[in-house]
Amino acid sequence: MTAENDPDTDSLRLTAEELAFLLSDPQSHADREERNARANRARTERRRSDPAYAERLRNDDRLRQRRHRAKAAIGRPEREPEPPVPLPALSAADALRRLEAHLEGAATPQAAQLRRRPDALQRYAAAFELYRTLSDRGERPTRGALAAAFAARLGLTLTPSQIQKLRDQVEGFARPGGPWHAG
Repeated sequence: MTAENDPDTDSLRLTAEELAFLLSDPQSHADREERNARANRARTERRRSDPAYAERLRNDDRLRQRRHRAKAAIGRPEREPEPPVPLPALSAADALRRLEAHLEGAATPQAAQLRRRPDALQRYAAAFELYRTLSDRGERPTRGALAAAFAARLGLTLTPSQIQKLRDQVEGFARPGGPWHAG
């Protein structure tokens, strides 16, 4: 048996990363860590002082996440679109009245917080109406469609996370026991 194929010596072989670590200079490793720490502090400070820079970083991060999800989805079958949550045929004013009545009877901290924010209640009622209108086609409204509807009809520009929260809340309020349950 040659030493090349000897199982005992194979276990002693080092990977490229292990070799690079063993051959690297400890001082250069410490210098690299210090440079990275300085760069992180500078980036954090600039993010605090420059809102445009912070927004650009967030957008880049969102784009990176979107690319990562798209890459991970390759080869997997597409998900079936979720059906819309059924909502009763109410006007925005009726939906607001039902929501206010529901929150008056609820003893949760979230209900107390919402009772103090009439602007949020108005937004939920508007989201109810837009969700119901957009779901008439039999599909769950996308965040983009809801955002476009808010911008076009109400002149409100909302972030993707705000739109997601509104959609989740509308669907949550439409569950059994909620103010907008259709059953």
